[in-house]
Amino acid sequence: MSMASDLPSLESAGDGYQRRNPGVTLNLHAISSTTDTYLNTLETSVEEGKAPCMAQVPSTSVAKLAHHGVLEDVTQYAEQYRDKYDRGPMSRVAYQGRTYGLPMDTSPMVLFYDSDAWSEAHVSAPKNWEEFRAAATILASTGKAVSDMPVEKTGWLAAVSDTTGSPWFVPLNDTTWRVGIDSDGVRKLTDELQRMVEAKQLVVSHGWESVQTDFSSGKIVGHIGAPADLPDLTTAVGAGRHHWKVTTIPPLEGSDSRVASYQGSSWVVLKGCKTPSEALDFADALDDQPELLTGRGLIPAGKAERMTTPTSFKTLVGNEDVVGDLADLGRKIDDDSSISPVWDEVAAAWRPSAKLWATKTKVSGTLPALASRARGALAAGGLKVAEG
Repeated sequence: MSMASDLPSLESAGDGYQRRNPGVTLNLHAISSTTDTYLNTLETSVEEGKAPCMAQVPSTSVAKLAHHGVLEDVTQYAEQYRDKYDRGPMSRVAYQGRTYGLPMDTSPMVLFYDSDAWSEAHVSAPKNWEEFRAAATILASTGKAVSDMPVEKTGWLAAVSDTTGSPWFVPLNDTTWRVGIDSDGVRKLTDELQRMVEAKQLVVSHGWESVQTDFSSGKIVGHIGAPADLPDLTTAVGAGRHHWKVTTIPPLEGSDSRVASYQGSSWVVLKGCKTPSEALDFADALDDQPELLTGRGLIPAGKAERMTTPTSFKTLVGNEDVVGDLADLGRKIDDDSSISPVWDEVAAAWRPSAKLWATKTKVSGTLPALASRARGALAAGGLKVAEG
């Protein structure tokens, strides 16, 4: 969560909460570290009995933390918020039928696109993968790429797989998972993306700095990503360059359209918290302050009112209500797929494959070994794996 000085302060929000709730003492701590180090610190603090009451964590890590016994079961306290948070976002803070916090932001995987550049090329927002492929081909013929592709981010590929109808993990019940990493749909998608890289329809990205020039020059005229990318996308494109809109990722042929979550985060209550009800109340109070999140490219997970697109994004989207569009999509996130408790292990195992996208070696050829690794990790964690 960006702590930039030009953004609304979380500390100020905390001070306001204390003024509205006399007798509540709230201490906020910002920790600057890598995600892995941060999560390890949380686990260690719980083991030592020194944990804070609540923490913001990537939604991809909730299942793992819950499986490791790091989180407090707050199902009874969270029940009162069921009508405010939709099923998809709430599923990100649930594991084996129990709830461990509240979602902070919805983070739908979407396609941001330069509508002016697309109109000039006589292509429009795609409704299916065939139209997306056709648009990419036409744009490439004019020297433009339909999107960048952050190859090191395992979650990116997993989320695109989910939106196109092939989620990597599906919980069948509290103890049984189906692994879809090596499914026909994921293999088909991976081969398709690699062909697009070879045809220069997608630009391989190693972070925003690696594609800054391509965005600012107008070579890349789309971005498959999450709302949290908006600040970086605005900076990369530059002031006053065209007019960007947002749309859903089209499904592959034969698959249903889905909205998947990517890069979202959640508030979780840590084991030993003496005031779980108050912790959730504070998390929910923050959701009612959309201005605290939207400038950071974060869309409140609850049904917050008064959400508007920040002026900081106007140079990118003009008068387009991008925040409203993203909020609508966030409420449609599917709840029948999930990041499993072995997600971090799978993400780490995937990283060597990131080097293959721009080579002749098929990336899809690495999927069976990755799926086997996932199944083995689930079994080692005492969970069951369903066939098919």
